[in-house]
Amino acid sequence: MEKKIDWKMIIIRVGYWSGAILDLLSAIASTIYMLSPNPTFIDNIFGWEPINDMSFMLLITECSLMWGWTVLLIWGVRKPIERRDVLLLTAIPVVFLIISFNVVAIIQGNSYWTIGRILPPTIVIIIMIIGYIFAKQITKKEIGISTNS
Repeated sequence: MEKKIDWKMIIIRVGYWSGAILDLLSAIASTIYMLSPNPTFIDNIFGWEPINDMSFMLLITECSLMWGWTVLLIWGVRKPIERRDVLLLTAIPVVFLIISFNVVAIIQGNSYWTIGRILPPTIVIIIMIIGYIFAKQITKKEIGISTNS
């Protein structure tokens, strides 16, 4: 007997994992940047300026949130249907604001920011929203089955 692939569940899980991976990469990069007393490869990749007191203070919050959100998304993928709201809470406002701030940077003429920087979070937000919709559909279907039995 041929096993049927559950594409909806795959997309739901990809929504969680894509967010977790991007958050993890951001958390690692920001942590290295914040804790390095000297310029590192991270500075070269992102074109970041040397750290000052204000950027250090902001990075403390940013790093904590990125590490925390990574764990939250991994927690969500453990019960993807029951914790589907994590996808929506990540897509809107988190990923939406990342995209918005990138657009603002491009409009302001920041040479570091390009349209290419908007593509990964745009793909992630689309997958997360579709995953959330699929998880809602699965929930409604399960509720309908349990009430009709």
